[in-house]
Amino acid sequence: MDSTSLTIGIILLIVCVLPFILFSVNNSKKRKKRIQNLIKKAQENNATIQEKDDWNQSIIGIDKTNKMLFFSKKSEEFDKFISINISELLKCRIERTENKHNVLEKLELELTFASRPTIVLEFFNKDETRLILNEIEIIQKWQTLLNKIT
Repeated sequence: MDSTSLTIGIILLIVCVLPFILFSVNNSKKRKKRIQNLIKKAQENNATIQEKDDWNQSIIGIDKTNKMLFFSKKSEEFDKFISINISELLKCRIERTENKHNVLEKLELELTFASRPTIVLEFFNKDETRLILNEIEIIQKWQTLLNKIT
């Protein structure tokens, strides 16, 4: 193989691999920023995040000591961030919405309280994210965790 072919091969390899590297670096920066924002919001509420999970454009975290739950979701339409005092949480359940072909369309965590309205946290929406990755495992983990606190 001559040096020209080798040079062209290396350039083609770089052109093919570089977008994936840039995408990965960009996602890593966005993830770190989401985590920093979660920690900052928790500190504003005199709380400390003891456990957290993030996926797609969402993040959830909890301060078990102060019984505070933090949830953030970013979509094309809006950024949603809520802090929830879960000291009056009665139960937590998973709400699955499927179409007539049993394809998952929505995955939500429903929080029921003693003296205030139910709060619904959307973990997956087919209209926003076409591919479900680890949302099912994450929502099951948080349902179990929150039901242990009640």
